[in-house]
Amino acid sequence: MAEQAVKQEVKQPAAGTGEQAPQKVKKKKLRPTNCVQSNKRIRRKDWYYRDGKYFANKQCFKLWMKQEAEKAKKAGEEAAASAAAQGHTAEPNAA
Repeated sequence: MAEQAVKQEVKQPAAGTGEQAPQKVKKKKLRPTNCVQSNKRIRRKDWYYRDGKYFANKQCFKLWMKQEAEKAKKAGEEAAASAAAQGHTAEPNAA
């Protein structure tokens, strides 16, 4: 019994030694609390999950899809413009 008391004292760090007890491990959240599109708080009764993301409602999802399509279109146009610009600079005296 005396050995158990000694072991418990060794395991617990002294207050003045500067050692800290291990921190508690936080649980991983299952879903985010805010909408990807509007940053609104997501309530359980009307959350909407599509494409690996959580939205406040179906309207937010549709708006997000439109914005993503516009971003992709702009990126495609910029890529085509940069490719055309590189093509003109690579062959200035063609034909």
